This record gives sequence, C-alpha cells and structure tokens, in this order.
Amino acid sequence: MGCGGGGKPAEGPGEAADSGAEPSGESGENAASSEGDGGAPVEKKDECVGFDIGNIEDVLMKSACEEPSAKPDSLPTVDMKGKLEVTVAASPTKVAPGGKSDLVVTFANKTKAPLTLHFRIDPVPRFDTETFDAKNKRVDMPAGNPPPPPKGQSAPPPSEVKAAKVTIAPNGFARARVPWEAVKMKWAPEKVRGTSPEKGYPRNPAGPLPKGKYTVKVKTPLVGVSEGSDHEVSAPKVELEIGG
Repeated sequence: MGCGGGGKPAEGPGEAADSGAEPSGESGENAASSEGDGGAPVEKKDECVGFDIGNIEDVLMKSACEEPSAKPDSLPTVDMKGKLEVTVAASPTKVAPGGKSDLVVTFANKTKAPLTLHFRIDPVPRFDTETFDAKNKRVDMPAGNPPPPPKGQSAPPPSEVKAAKVTIAPNGFARARVPWEAVKMKWAPEKVRGTSPEKGYPRNPAGPLPKGKYTVKVKTPLVGVSEGSDHEVSAPKVELEIGG
C-alpha cells in the first residue's frame, strides 16, 4: 500500500522494561551474544518494541510478543485518554463505484513514556471494516441471515484465542494497513468449508456501492482499553466518498 513507513525499534531496552516480551530464538550471527566495538557484548533489542512500527501485524505475529498467560477478554481495561490516539486515514478519500482505497490505522503514543498495548490474535490479528451510508445504515453486509452451508460442509474448528502485545516508544507510532473496496456483498456458502469461523460467514463481492458519502469503521483487535459503546478507541472511523 502507498502509505506508511518502515518499522524502527526503540533505542534502548530500558525504555521497554514493562513490555514483558521475550527475546526471539534466532541463531548464528544474529544470536543475543553478538559483540560490539572492542569485543563488548551488545544486548539484543526487544523485537516487540518500536518507535515507528510500519506494520503492527508483523510484530503481533512474532512468538516473542505473545502473552501465554493472558486472555484478551479477561484483561483489565485501562483509561488511555491523553495517552493513546487511534486514527484512520484513507488514500484516496474519493473512489469510483467498485474502487479501492488504502486505510492506514495509526496508534500514536502521546506520552513521554513507553506505552504497551494488548491485542487479540486468533491466530492472527484481525482488522475488519464496516461501511455505513449517510443514514448510518450498514451497506457492506448482505441482506437477511446467512444461508445454511451446503450439505456435508462445515467450517473448520475455531482457533485458540490468545493475546499479544506491542510497546510503542515515547511519542512513537504503530500502523496497520487495511484494504477497502466500494462494493456490496453477498453470502458465499460454497466457501464455508475453507473459511475459519473467526472471519464470520464468508462473503463475495456483489457489485459496486452507489455514489454518495460513506463512513468506514475499522474494527481493530485492540483490547484492554476503556471506551464507550461506540468503541471510539478500538474502532476509529474515516469519511469516504464514492463518486464518478
């Protein structure tokens, strides 16, 4: 996608003392026992910590960033007001019917201290979109209830739900890129067998959305934050226009 930059880890391991992440199991020349100038040992940097994390999904998929003893739904909620800002930007903001836009979600640490965030993974971190028209009616879901799957077909068993964490350095950022298409959807029962239940009932494109102004919400896997019923922290919104 066209937005965003490369990831850059935080400068000092001391800044991430509260991250709780374990070092990776690399071997060879990249092992933790590498040497610096004069033969002095250099401590390996925490791969779950960064100042400008260009793809937070890649970090959350690292085994070192997993929290084995934590469950996403049981984590205590923390008030992040004034500490964390979550926004989403679209490029472009105006597309043709059936066109595409790149959405970039940014998690910004507004403090002068490391900020640790927790995310749900099952087994991957999921960033889903919901599209609403000017009357706040959701328009990207098929009408009615999903049909029963074809005879003899069933979805795979659900994956184990886990938690993973990322620590953003002081005044740093972490980003995720989410594709969006200006299309309506229809149920796809023929895909039930190969679709994990975490993705929901499978769907296929069913033609372009009509011209107009829309609101797109990105539901992020961020957990453990205090927020209202509209999920204003974990599900940021952006305005887009579908034009000619």
